[in-house]
Amino acid sequence: MTNASIELVVSPREFFHDKITTASRQLNVKLGDHVEFYLVNLLTSFVTSTTASIDGNQAEANFSTPLVFLLKRAVEAPVEKQPALYRQLGDTSLYVSGFFQDYFNNKAIDINYFISMGASAYRQAGTLAKGQARDDSLQETFQSLSENFNQAVEIVAQASDSTAMEKNEDLLVLYDRWNRSGSERLRLLLEEQGIQPIKVPYKQAQ
Repeated sequence: MTNASIELVVSPREFFHDKITTASRQLNVKLGDHVEFYLVNLLTSFVTSTTASIDGNQAEANFSTPLVFLLKRAVEAPVEKQPALYRQLGDTSLYVSGFFQDYFNNKAIDINYFISMGASAYRQAGTLAKGQARDDSLQETFQSLSENFNQAVEIVAQASDSTAMEKNEDLLVLYDRWNRSGSERLRLLLEEQGIQPIKVPYKQAQ
């Protein structure tokens, strides 16, 4: 049997489990096994979904329904449907703000808006799920995601960025993102490419 005849198949769930656990370890962020399990399922469900992209751009597809519309839908829904709708709002906010951070470069949309909406949505989902879920684990997961939304975003973003930078342009974009945010995750990515980042004054465009 030749090497060419050997095929290794990794399921999306196995792939993202490895990415999420590795990212948590690299960033030294411990959100608990139940949260890591939720993040793995979240990424798997989005990637394997049949949602049509817009002009072939999956990032644009995930912006196709503004968050404020998802929030309006959740607020106006019957109370028994609200937990799932707030969960959808939290999931969308987390996925987009973590997996598509490059989309926010030079855009009027602020990533902090997604972070704020996501944290609030998970908090509301956790409150509404109390007494409705089969056990308390889902409520605890939502509570943890709400309280640690920034860290969850960093873990998802680290999983997204774990492939090596292939072009100098990629490194420049990465450096600019680190200079603006001071993110520990981005600093580690730069150091992996042999770059010791140094803060430089950042001037907002007029």
